[in-house]
Parts: sequence; structure tokens; C-alpha cells
Amino acid sequence: MSTNTFNSCVLFRQLVATQLYTVRQQLFDMVINLYIWAFCSLIIMGYIMQSFGLTADYGCFQLASIVGTVGLFEIYGNVTRNVMDFDGDRNISYYLTLPATPSVIFGSLICFYALMGIFLSIIIIPFGKLLLYNTFDIAQVSWIKTAVMIILANLFFGVFTLVITSHVGTMSKMRNVWSRFIFPLWIMGGFQFSWAVVYKISTLLAYVMLCNPIVYVMEGFRAAMLGQAEYLPWHACCAMLTLFIVILWFFMIRKMKRLLDFV
Repeated sequence: MSTNTFNSCVLFRQLVATQLYTVRQQLFDMVINLYIWAFCSLIIMGYIMQSFGLTADYGCFQLASIVGTVGLFEIYGNVTRNVMDFDGDRNISYYLTLPATPSVIFGSLICFYALMGIFLSIIIIPFGKLLLYNTFDIAQVSWIKTAVMIILANLFFGVFTLVITSHVGTMSKMRNVWSRFIFPLWIMGGFQFSWAVVYKISTLLAYVMLCNPIVYVMEGFRAAMLGQAEYLPWHACCAMLTLFIVILWFFMIRKMKRLLDFV
């Protein structure tokens, strides 16, 4: 390993550690907020809505959706902090002067976002089991597949955070983050329904939905946690998420270069 590579690795680790250190005081609130959201969703969808005709196992279906979208709902707060920095102190400009390539700087941010998402995704599973009790059979969960999906999904959300940041650029456009990005991807990404159900209703709409990366997150988690039978192939979901990560990475670098004017 060359000296430059070693120094970049050390700097990468230090940057991630710094981000984790600064967020530690917010961690408790993040966990409480997540548990409140999960509690409300699982109690309603896992018990109350059965009186309106939902299947008895819909709570498990919803739990897999929640595990998959934890990182998605962290994007708004992360983008807000980034844009506030761009409009204010511009600490990002200091980071870009450090002896490392921009890829190391942005990669450390993505790693930080991913680690936070991974942590939140993991802790929601035992909480969901507690709420759903016998309805959620952990014996059918493929833990290796679930772990891979947790990593890939949160890496995607990390890259997507910087893509949205580079697109928004200023606080005056923050209102667009929810209405143009997070909400449409979430609501049309299969949070409350499977891709197979849409395919039965409209094949055209189903194929259009395949352009939405959240579909692969949802279907991949359900295949891993609930069984493969009714969902898109797990391997295909992993492959598509990896492709989206790579494409968005290069798109983000180009957009950030224009926004921050680095070399």
C-alpha cells in the first residue's frame, strides 16, 4: 500500500469517526422517534386494520418495509444539514482542502450516513418482533440476505443524500426535497404493496415502477425477511441497487464539482 493510499484511509476513518462523534448526542432522540413511528405503523397495520380486511400477516409485511425505509427518512435531515453548511460556514470547503481526493471526502460522508442507517435498521427488527410477537416468525428470516440488504440499501441512501444535496444546493429549495424526491419514491416504491400486486393490475405501471430504486429495497427486504415466493428475486434486487449506487456516485461527483467548484 502506497503512502498516499494509507494516508487517505486514515483520513477517511478519522472523518467518519468525527461525524459519528458529533451525532452521538442526537442518537437517543433518533431511536425514540424511530420507535414511535414503528409502534404506530405496526399496531395499526398489524392489528387494527385486520378489522378492515387486511391479512393477518400484513404487520410482518409492514415491518420489512419499515426496516427498508429507515434510511430513506433520514435523508431529509441529512440534506438539511448539508445545505445549511453550504449556505453558511461551508465546512465542506475545508474538508476539500485536506490531502485527499474529493472521493475520499464524499465517501466518508456516505459511510457515515450508511452506518447510521444500518444501526437504525438493525435495532428496529427486535422491536418489531416484540410488537408483532407470534405473527413475525424469525425462523423464516434469512439473516445473511437481510444483512446484505441493510448494507446495500443504506449505502444507496447515503449516495442519494449527496445527490439530493448537490441538486438542491440552497435552503430556499429545501421544500423540494420531500415533495419531489422522498415522498414520490416512497409512496410509489411499494411501502404498502408488493410489485406483484401492481403487475396483476397494470403490467405497464409495474414495469415503470422498476425505474424506482426503492422498489428493489422493499422487494429485497421482503424476500430476505418473509421468503422469496411472492417478491422480486433477491439477487436481482441486490444487483439493481448496486447499479444505482454506482450510477448515482458518478452523477453526484459531477454535480458536486459544479456546485463547490473543486478540482
